[in-house]
Amino acid sequence: TTFDVDGTLTADAMSVGGVTALTTSTGLRVAHAKYSFATDGGTQGTIAPTNSDTLPDNAIIVGGTINVTDAVTSLGSATVAVGTSAGSSTTAIKGATAKATLSADAVLNAVPVFATPVKLTAAGTVTFTIGTADLTAGVIEVWLYYVVAAA
Repeated sequence: TTFDVDGTLTADAMSVGGVTALTTSTGLRVAHAKYSFATDGGTQGTIAPTNSDTLPDNAIIVGGTINVTDAVTSLGSATVAVGTSAGSSTTAIKGATAKATLSADAVLNAVPVFATPVKLTAAGTVTFTIGTADLTAGVIEVWLYYVVAAA
């Protein structure tokens, strides 16, 4: 599938000018998750947020962005790690990060990048693991950029 000269989608070739058309079956995909203290709570442990896309088995995560929209707060020295519910670890996206780093409008890079991707061995959703102390507030969004391998 490619695009014709006028920009319309055609089915007669796989590429135009050597550039393969990105489709939902072969191209870069985006998964989104949102942790909200108001919805998901903040007790220490692993939280599967109410709002999370599922990454499929064999997803290869090649990047990610973590955006803190409301500062993470705690009465103690809380940490937050980001990972998946299955197919990788609870810290595969971002290791335990101190609450001070998770201030309002903080933008952090995820650990997986093109040079060091993470491949899921099973389908899973994004999780947030709270450590050291309970949270008392916070909203964190995560976008993960991935492709799906044949196996």
